[in-house]
Amino acid sequence: MKMRNFFILMILTTILFMYCCNSYSNELNSIKEDIEIGIIIGTSNFIVGCSNKFSITDASNKKLKFSKGILRISCDKNGIYIADKYFLLSPIKIKPSNNIIFVESKPYRGYLIIKKFDNKLNIINVLNIDDYVRGVLYKEAGNNWNEEALKAHAVISRTYAVANLSKHSSQGFDLCSTTHCQVYDGIIGIENNAYNKALLLTECEFLTYNDKFANTVFHASCGGHTESPQYIWNCKSIPPYLQGVKCDYCKDAPYSNWEQTLNECFIRTKLSNNNFNIGKIKKIKIKGKTITGATNELEIFHSNGKLILNAYQFRIIVDALQIKSHYFYHIERDGDNFCFKGKGWGHKVGLCQWGAKTMAENGKSYKDILSYFYPGTEITKITYKR
Repeated sequence: MKMRNFFILMILTTILFMYCCNSYSNELNSIKEDIEIGIIIGTSNFIVGCSNKFSITDASNKKLKFSKGILRISCDKNGIYIADKYFLLSPIKIKPSNNIIFVESKPYRGYLIIKKFDNKLNIINVLNIDDYVRGVLYKEAGNNWNEEALKAHAVISRTYAVANLSKHSSQGFDLCSTTHCQVYDGIIGIENNAYNKALLLTECEFLTYNDKFANTVFHASCGGHTESPQYIWNCKSIPPYLQGVKCDYCKDAPYSNWEQTLNECFIRTKLSNNNFNIGKIKKIKIKGKTITGATNELEIFHSNGKLILNAYQFRIIVDALQIKSHYFYHIERDGDNFCFKGKGWGHKVGLCQWGAKTMAENGKSYKDILSYFYPGTEITKITYKR
Protein backbone atom coordinates (compact mmCIF):
# COMPACT_ATOMS: atom_id res chain seq x y z
CA MET A 1 0.00 0.00 0.00
CA LYS A 2 2.82 2.41 0.85
CA MET A 3 4.53 1.69 -2.46
CA ARG A 4 1.25 2.24 -4.32
CA ASN A 5 0.74 5.59 -2.58
CA PHE A 6 4.34 6.52 -3.37
CA PHE A 7 3.88 5.96 -7.09
CA ILE A 8 0.59 7.88 -7.08
CA LEU A 9 2.34 10.83 -5.47
CA MET A 10 5.22 10.70 -7.93
CA ILE A 11 2.79 10.76 -10.85
CA LEU A 12 0.94 13.63 -9.19
CA THR A 13 4.13 15.66 -9.03
CA THR A 14 4.86 15.17 -12.73
CA ILE A 15 1.36 15.94 -13.95
CA LEU A 16 0.83 18.95 -11.72
CA PHE A 17 4.20 20.27 -12.86
CA MET A 18 2.91 20.38 -16.43
CA TYR A 19 -0.44 21.87 -15.52
CA CYS A 20 0.73 24.50 -13.07
CA CYS A 21 3.37 25.71 -15.49
CA ASN A 22 0.59 26.64 -17.89
CA SER A 23 -0.53 30.00 -16.55
CA TYR A 24 -4.17 29.55 -17.37
CA SER A 25 -6.40 26.62 -18.18
CA ASN A 26 -9.08 25.62 -20.68
CA GLU A 27 -11.23 28.12 -22.55
CA LEU A 28 -14.54 29.02 -20.93
CA ASN A 29 -16.68 27.79 -23.79
CA SER A 30 -15.49 24.18 -23.61
CA ILE A 31 -17.66 22.80 -20.78
CA LYS A 32 -19.47 19.53 -21.28
CA GLU A 33 -22.19 18.45 -18.88
CA ASP A 34 -20.81 14.97 -18.17
CA ILE A 35 -17.37 13.96 -16.99
CA GLU A 36 -15.54 10.63 -17.30
CA ILE A 37 -13.80 9.41 -14.14
CA GLY A 38 -11.41 6.44 -14.11
CA ILE A 39 -12.45 4.59 -10.95
CA ILE A 40 -10.49 1.33 -11.44
CA ILE A 41 -7.49 1.18 -13.76
CA GLY A 42 -5.82 -1.93 -15.14
CA THR A 43 -7.91 -4.73 -13.68
CA SER A 44 -8.39 -8.15 -15.28
CA ASN A 45 -11.95 -8.58 -13.95
CA PHE A 46 -14.55 -6.98 -11.72
CA ILE A 47 -18.12 -7.37 -10.47
CA VAL A 48 -20.86 -5.02 -11.67
CA GLY A 49 -24.44 -4.95 -10.45
CA CYS A 50 -27.73 -3.11 -10.55
CA SER A 51 -30.93 -3.27 -8.47
CA ASN A 52 -32.97 -2.40 -11.55
CA LYS A 53 -32.95 -3.07 -15.29
CA PHE A 54 -29.68 -2.37 -17.11
CA SER A 55 -28.18 -2.83 -20.54
CA ILE A 56 -24.70 -3.50 -21.97
CA THR A 57 -23.76 -2.26 -25.45
CA ASP A 58 -20.44 -2.89 -27.21
CA ALA A 59 -18.49 -1.20 -30.03
CA SER A 60 -20.42 -3.11 -32.70
CA ASN A 61 -23.77 -1.98 -31.19
CA LYS A 62 -24.47 -5.47 -29.90
CA LYS A 63 -26.82 -4.99 -26.96
CA LEU A 64 -27.57 -7.22 -23.97
CA LYS A 65 -30.45 -6.52 -21.60
CA PHE A 66 -30.70 -7.67 -17.99
CA SER A 67 -33.53 -7.38 -15.47
CA LYS A 68 -31.24 -6.84 -12.44
CA GLY A 69 -28.47 -8.63 -10.54
CA ILE A 70 -24.67 -8.92 -10.61
CA LEU A 71 -22.26 -9.97 -13.35
CA ARG A 72 -18.56 -10.75 -13.53
CA ILE A 73 -16.79 -8.94 -16.36
CA SER A 74 -13.36 -10.07 -17.56
CA CYS A 75 -11.14 -9.76 -20.61
CA ASP A 76 -8.44 -11.42 -22.69
CA LYS A 77 -6.50 -10.39 -25.80
CA ASN A 78 -9.60 -10.81 -27.98
CA GLY A 79 -12.15 -8.74 -26.08
CA ILE A 80 -14.45 -8.52 -23.07
CA TYR A 81 -16.49 -11.33 -21.54
CA ILE A 82 -19.75 -10.94 -19.63
CA ALA A 83 -20.33 -13.67 -17.03
CA ASP A 84 -17.99 -15.94 -19.09
CA LYS A 85 -20.91 -16.31 -21.48
CA TYR A 86 -21.14 -13.31 -23.80
CA PHE A 87 -18.26 -11.96 -25.88
CA LEU A 88 -18.22 -8.20 -26.60
CA LEU A 89 -15.90 -5.76 -28.37
CA SER A 90 -14.27 -2.93 -26.45
CA PRO A 91 -15.40 -0.38 -25.44
CA ILE A 92 -18.65 -1.39 -23.78
CA LYS A 93 -21.27 0.80 -22.11
CA ILE A 94 -23.19 -0.40 -19.04
CA LYS A 95 -26.25 1.76 -18.49
CA PRO A 96 -28.69 1.34 -15.55
CA SER A 97 -32.31 2.38 -15.88
CA ASN A 98 -32.31 4.05 -12.46
CA ASN A 99 -28.99 5.95 -12.85
CA ILE A 100 -27.30 3.90 -10.08
CA ILE A 101 -24.70 1.25 -10.89
CA PHE A 102 -22.61 -0.86 -8.48
CA VAL A 103 -18.93 -1.63 -9.04
CA GLU A 104 -17.36 -4.06 -6.56
CA SER A 105 -20.36 -3.37 -4.27
CA LYS A 106 -19.84 0.43 -4.38
CA PRO A 107 -22.69 2.54 -5.81
CA TYR A 108 -22.04 5.16 -8.48
CA ARG A 109 -24.33 7.61 -10.27
CA GLY A 110 -24.52 7.69 -14.06
CA TYR A 111 -23.23 4.79 -16.13
CA LEU A 112 -20.02 2.93 -16.97
CA ILE A 113 -17.75 2.72 -19.97
CA ILE A 114 -15.30 -0.18 -19.96
CA LYS A 115 -12.22 0.12 -22.16
CA LYS A 116 -9.58 -2.53 -22.77
CA PHE A 117 -5.97 -1.30 -22.58
CA ASP A 118 -3.04 -3.73 -22.83
CA ASN A 119 -5.31 -6.70 -22.04
CA LYS A 120 -6.56 -5.00 -18.88
CA LEU A 121 -9.78 -3.13 -18.18
CA ASN A 122 -10.20 0.54 -17.33
CA ILE A 123 -13.52 1.17 -15.58
CA ILE A 124 -14.85 4.65 -16.24
CA ASN A 125 -17.78 6.27 -14.43
CA VAL A 126 -19.62 8.77 -16.65
CA LEU A 127 -21.80 11.19 -14.71
CA ASN A 128 -22.96 14.79 -14.40
CA ILE A 129 -20.20 17.14 -13.24
CA ASP A 130 -22.10 18.26 -10.14
CA ASP A 131 -22.84 14.65 -9.19
CA TYR A 132 -19.09 14.09 -9.40
CA VAL A 133 -18.36 17.20 -7.31
CA ARG A 134 -20.87 15.98 -4.71
CA GLY A 135 -18.76 12.85 -4.31
CA VAL A 136 -15.55 14.91 -4.15
CA LEU A 137 -16.95 17.14 -1.39
CA TYR A 138 -17.73 14.07 0.70
CA LYS A 139 -14.09 12.95 0.52
CA GLU A 140 -12.29 16.32 0.46
CA ALA A 141 -14.40 18.49 2.82
CA GLY A 142 -15.77 17.79 6.30
CA ASN A 143 -19.51 17.23 6.66
CA ASN A 144 -19.56 19.62 9.63
CA TRP A 145 -18.00 22.50 7.69
CA ASN A 146 -19.69 25.87 7.55
CA GLU A 147 -21.87 26.39 4.47
CA GLU A 148 -19.61 29.11 3.05
CA ALA A 149 -16.55 26.84 3.21
CA LEU A 150 -18.47 24.09 1.42
CA LYS A 151 -19.61 26.56 -1.25
CA ALA A 152 -16.00 27.69 -1.79
CA HIS A 153 -14.91 24.07 -2.14
CA ALA A 154 -17.75 23.30 -4.53
CA VAL A 155 -16.58 26.11 -6.82
CA ILE A 156 -12.91 25.10 -6.81
CA SER A 157 -13.62 21.36 -7.22
CA ARG A 158 -15.97 22.08 -10.12
CA THR A 159 -13.41 24.44 -11.68
CA TYR A 160 -10.52 22.03 -11.16
CA ALA A 161 -12.47 19.29 -12.90
CA VAL A 162 -13.23 21.25 -16.08
CA ALA A 163 -9.79 22.88 -16.18
CA ASN A 164 -8.05 19.49 -16.16
CA LEU A 165 -10.26 17.39 -18.43
CA SER A 166 -7.34 16.17 -20.54
CA LYS A 167 -5.25 14.86 -17.65
CA HIS A 168 -5.90 11.19 -18.45
CA SER A 169 -6.77 11.41 -22.13
CA SER A 170 -4.08 8.83 -22.94
CA GLN A 171 -5.99 6.32 -20.80
CA GLY A 172 -9.38 7.15 -22.29
CA PHE A 173 -10.98 9.26 -19.56
CA ASP A 174 -10.89 12.75 -18.02
CA LEU A 175 -9.79 12.42 -14.39
CA CYS A 176 -8.91 9.61 -12.00
CA SER A 177 -10.49 9.11 -8.58
CA THR A 178 -7.36 9.44 -6.41
CA THR A 179 -5.33 12.31 -4.93
CA HIS A 180 -3.63 12.56 -8.32
CA CYS A 181 -6.76 14.47 -9.41
CA GLN A 182 -9.48 14.75 -6.74
CA VAL A 183 -10.56 12.00 -4.36
CA TYR A 184 -13.87 10.50 -5.51
CA ASP A 185 -15.53 7.30 -4.34
CA GLY A 186 -19.03 7.40 -5.77
CA ILE A 187 -22.05 7.52 -3.46
CA ILE A 188 -20.95 7.10 0.17
CA GLY A 189 -23.59 6.23 2.76
CA ILE A 190 -26.26 8.80 3.51
CA GLU A 191 -25.26 11.98 1.71
CA ASN A 192 -25.22 15.17 3.72
CA ASN A 193 -27.76 17.77 2.59
CA ALA A 194 -25.13 20.45 3.23
CA TYR A 195 -23.21 19.22 0.17
CA ASN A 196 -26.32 19.34 -1.99
CA LYS A 197 -27.10 22.85 -0.77
CA ALA A 198 -23.54 24.05 -1.47
CA LEU A 199 -23.80 22.72 -5.02
CA LEU A 200 -27.22 24.27 -5.59
CA LEU A 201 -26.20 27.68 -4.26
CA THR A 202 -23.11 27.74 -6.52
CA GLU A 203 -24.74 26.12 -9.54
CA CYS A 204 -22.73 26.65 -12.75
CA GLU A 205 -20.19 28.86 -10.93
CA PHE A 206 -16.50 28.60 -11.85
CA LEU A 207 -13.39 30.47 -10.80
CA THR A 208 -11.79 32.28 -13.74
CA TYR A 209 -8.87 34.53 -14.54
CA ASN A 210 -8.51 36.54 -17.75
CA ASP A 211 -11.44 34.68 -19.33
CA LYS A 212 -9.94 31.25 -18.67
CA PHE A 213 -10.49 28.70 -15.94
CA ALA A 214 -8.22 29.19 -12.96
CA ASN A 215 -6.07 26.28 -11.83
CA THR A 216 -7.69 25.83 -8.43
CA VAL A 217 -5.24 23.53 -6.66
CA PHE A 218 -5.76 23.12 -2.92
CA HIS A 219 -4.22 21.42 0.11
CA ALA A 220 -5.08 20.60 3.73
CA SER A 221 -3.18 23.28 5.69
CA CYS A 222 -0.43 25.72 4.76
CA GLY A 223 1.28 26.31 8.11
CA GLY A 224 0.99 30.09 7.92
CA HIS A 225 1.53 31.00 4.26
CA THR A 226 0.48 29.38 1.00
CA GLU A 227 3.29 28.53 -1.39
CA SER A 228 4.34 29.62 -4.87
CA PRO A 229 4.34 26.71 -7.36
CA GLN A 230 7.89 27.57 -8.44
CA TYR A 231 9.25 25.78 -5.35
CA ILE A 232 6.97 22.78 -5.77
CA TRP A 233 6.79 22.07 -9.49
CA ASN A 234 9.69 24.23 -10.74
CA CYS A 235 7.30 26.42 -12.71
CA LYS A 236 8.71 29.18 -14.88
CA SER A 237 5.42 30.96 -15.55
CA ILE A 238 3.23 31.35 -12.47
CA PRO A 239 -0.33 32.71 -12.47
CA PRO A 240 -0.61 35.84 -10.32
CA TYR A 241 -3.35 34.22 -8.26
CA LEU A 242 -1.00 31.40 -7.15
CA GLN A 243 1.89 33.52 -5.86
CA GLY A 244 1.01 32.69 -2.25
CA VAL A 245 -0.72 34.58 0.57
CA LYS A 246 -0.30 34.84 4.33
CA CYS A 247 -2.74 32.66 6.22
CA ASP A 248 -3.40 33.04 9.95
CA TYR A 249 -6.48 30.83 9.81
CA CYS A 250 -5.12 27.27 10.01
CA LYS A 251 -3.31 27.42 13.36
CA ASP A 252 -5.69 24.88 14.91
CA ALA A 253 -5.59 22.47 11.99
CA PRO A 254 -4.33 18.90 12.43
CA TYR A 255 -0.60 18.88 11.63
CA SER A 256 -0.32 22.68 11.75
CA ASN A 257 2.78 21.58 13.65
CA TRP A 258 4.03 18.04 13.25
CA GLU A 259 6.95 15.77 14.13
CA GLN A 260 8.07 12.60 12.40
CA THR A 261 10.98 10.25 13.08
CA LEU A 262 12.32 8.14 10.23
CA ASN A 263 15.11 5.60 10.20
CA GLU A 264 18.28 6.48 8.26
CA CYS A 265 18.15 3.21 6.33
CA PHE A 266 14.53 3.89 5.32
CA ILE A 267 15.42 7.35 3.95
CA ARG A 268 18.55 6.08 2.19
CA THR A 269 16.65 3.20 0.56
CA LYS A 270 13.96 5.55 -0.75
CA LEU A 271 16.55 7.86 -2.27
CA SER A 272 18.56 4.98 -3.73
CA ASN A 273 15.43 3.54 -5.31
CA ASN A 274 15.05 6.85 -7.14
CA ASN A 275 18.52 6.67 -8.69
CA PHE A 276 20.38 8.84 -6.20
CA ASN A 277 23.87 7.46 -5.54
CA ILE A 278 23.80 7.91 -1.80
CA GLY A 279 25.76 6.28 1.01
CA LYS A 280 24.99 6.14 4.71
CA ILE A 281 23.40 9.44 5.69
CA LYS A 282 25.29 11.42 8.32
CA LYS A 283 23.39 14.70 8.43
CA ILE A 284 20.41 16.44 6.80
CA LYS A 285 20.53 20.22 6.81
CA ILE A 286 18.00 22.87 5.76
CA LYS A 287 19.44 24.86 2.86
CA GLY A 288 17.57 28.05 1.98
CA LYS A 289 13.97 29.13 2.38
CA THR A 290 11.18 29.86 -0.06
CA ILE A 291 9.71 33.36 -0.09
CA THR A 292 6.96 32.05 2.21
CA GLY A 293 9.39 30.73 4.83
CA ALA A 294 9.17 27.05 3.96
CA THR A 295 12.24 24.96 3.09
CA ASN A 296 13.59 25.35 -0.44
CA GLU A 297 16.32 22.69 -0.47
CA LEU A 298 17.89 20.09 1.80
CA GLU A 299 21.60 19.37 2.03
CA ILE A 300 22.16 15.68 2.67
CA PHE A 301 25.65 14.67 3.83
CA HIS A 302 26.44 11.00 3.33
CA SER A 303 29.39 8.60 3.13
CA ASN A 304 29.66 9.04 -0.65
CA GLY A 305 29.55 12.83 -0.58
CA LYS A 306 26.77 15.43 -0.53
CA LEU A 307 23.35 15.65 -2.17
CA ILE A 308 21.33 18.86 -2.56
CA LEU A 309 17.66 18.11 -3.15
CA ASN A 310 14.49 20.18 -3.49
CA ALA A 311 12.62 19.86 -0.19
CA TYR A 312 9.27 19.04 -1.78
CA GLN A 313 10.91 16.42 -4.00
CA PHE A 314 12.52 14.92 -0.88
CA ARG A 315 9.10 14.71 0.76
CA ILE A 316 7.53 12.97 -2.24
CA ILE A 317 10.38 10.50 -2.66
CA VAL A 318 10.76 9.54 0.99
CA ASP A 319 7.11 9.34 2.11
CA ALA A 320 4.56 12.13 1.68
CA LEU A 321 2.20 10.39 4.09
CA GLN A 322 4.70 10.60 6.95
CA ILE A 323 6.43 13.85 5.99
CA LYS A 324 3.41 16.14 5.91
CA SER A 325 4.95 19.10 4.07
CA HIS A 326 8.21 20.67 2.87
CA TYR A 327 8.01 23.30 5.62
CA PHE A 328 10.75 21.99 7.93
CA TYR A 329 11.91 24.17 10.81
CA HIS A 330 14.11 21.57 12.55
CA ILE A 331 15.89 18.38 11.49
CA GLU A 332 17.94 16.45 14.03
CA ARG A 333 19.77 13.14 14.02
CA ASP A 334 19.14 10.79 16.94
CA GLY A 335 21.25 7.64 16.62
CA ASP A 336 20.11 5.84 13.48
CA ASN A 337 17.01 8.03 13.16
CA PHE A 338 16.24 11.51 11.90
CA CYS A 339 13.58 13.63 13.59
CA PHE A 340 11.78 16.11 11.36
CA LYS A 341 9.69 18.99 12.71
CA GLY A 342 7.51 20.99 10.37
CA LYS A 343 4.33 22.92 9.67
CA GLY A 344 1.34 22.33 7.42
CA TRP A 345 0.00 19.42 5.42
CA GLY A 346 0.27 19.11 1.66
CA HIS A 347 1.98 21.06 -1.12
CA LYS A 348 0.73 24.41 0.32
CA VAL A 349 -0.27 25.83 -3.10
CA GLY A 350 -3.67 27.46 -3.65
CA LEU A 351 -6.53 27.22 -1.17
CA CYS A 352 -5.75 26.14 2.39
CA GLN A 353 -8.72 23.94 3.33
CA TRP A 354 -8.45 24.46 7.06
CA GLY A 355 -7.88 28.16 6.51
CA ALA A 356 -11.05 28.33 4.41
CA LYS A 357 -12.96 26.46 7.14
CA THR A 358 -11.89 28.96 9.81
CA MET A 359 -12.59 31.97 7.59
CA ALA A 360 -16.14 30.72 7.05
CA GLU A 361 -16.60 30.19 10.80
CA ASN A 362 -15.44 33.77 11.30
CA GLY A 363 -18.19 35.07 9.04
CA LYS A 364 -16.42 35.30 5.68
CA SER A 365 -18.42 34.44 2.56
CA TYR A 366 -17.32 31.90 -0.02
CA LYS A 367 -16.54 34.80 -2.34
CA ASP A 368 -14.30 36.32 0.32
CA ILE A 369 -12.52 33.00 0.77
CA LEU A 370 -11.92 32.49 -2.95
CA SER A 371 -10.71 36.03 -3.56
CA TYR A 372 -8.33 35.70 -0.60
CA PHE A 373 -6.63 32.48 -1.65
CA TYR A 374 -6.82 33.16 -5.42
CA PRO A 375 -6.41 36.97 -5.59
CA GLY A 376 -7.46 38.57 -8.87
CA THR A 377 -9.77 35.74 -9.91
CA GLU A 378 -13.51 36.10 -10.30
CA ILE A 379 -16.55 33.88 -10.15
CA THR A 380 -18.11 33.32 -13.57
CA LYS A 381 -21.42 31.61 -14.21
CA ILE A 382 -21.32 29.31 -17.25
CA THR A 383 -23.99 26.90 -18.45
CA TYR A 384 -23.07 23.38 -19.54
CA LYS A 385 -23.26 22.10 -23.09
CA ARG A 386 -25.81 19.30 -23.42
